[in-house]
Amino acid sequence: MGKIYQRIFAAVYDGVMKSTEAHLAQNREKLIGALRGTILDVGFGTGANFPFFHKDAQVIAVEPSKPMMQKAVRKYKSLPHVSMYNIGVNDERLDELIKPHSLDAVVCTLVLCTIEDPELALRRFKNWLKPEGKLVIMEHIKSKHRHKGRLQELFNPAWKVIGDGCNLTRETDKLVESLGFVPVEKQYFKRTISFVEGVYSNG
Repeated sequence: MGKIYQRIFAAVYDGVMKSTEAHLAQNREKLIGALRGTILDVGFGTGANFPFFHKDAQVIAVEPSKPMMQKAVRKYKSLPHVSMYNIGVNDERLDELIKPHSLDAVVCTLVLCTIEDPELALRRFKNWLKPEGKLVIMEHIKSKHRHKGRLQELFNPAWKVIGDGCNLTRETDKLVESLGFVPVEKQYFKRTISFVEGVYSNG
């Protein structure tokens, strides 16, 4: 996406997502609030997860969009337990910051839909997580209803442009488990489209 569109997208994002986030806040708190240790927050956007991280956690937050990060910085100026970096999760430079088997948790909320190569990202998570580490996700997925899934396929090309790379058709729940993450807690819910949320062990 062009830089101008990224600035526009960042400017309108919170307003567009306000109603959705009002419903998702409770889900975020439940998934994130109990996490401790060193945590990677992937694609933090404008910082929707930040209010829910415990002050005793040490959060490494990465976001490839500079306009989104700048908005998060303005909103959350003094969070000593959160360190923000303008970098994508599949950028090899991140390996200088995160060592193998050093993370207690990786948090992905509304982000695996936009990562260009989610399989690579998940493999990197497995390498960075401690053996007892957790992957925490809350992601929208392709509907399991045939007709609704077909509609998502039809709308997806246009939606990817509007949503700054967001995919409506990813089956993230299947992908996560196919790569060896084991569900400890998992549930599905709907907010117009289907979502999966859960906590997964590193297998």
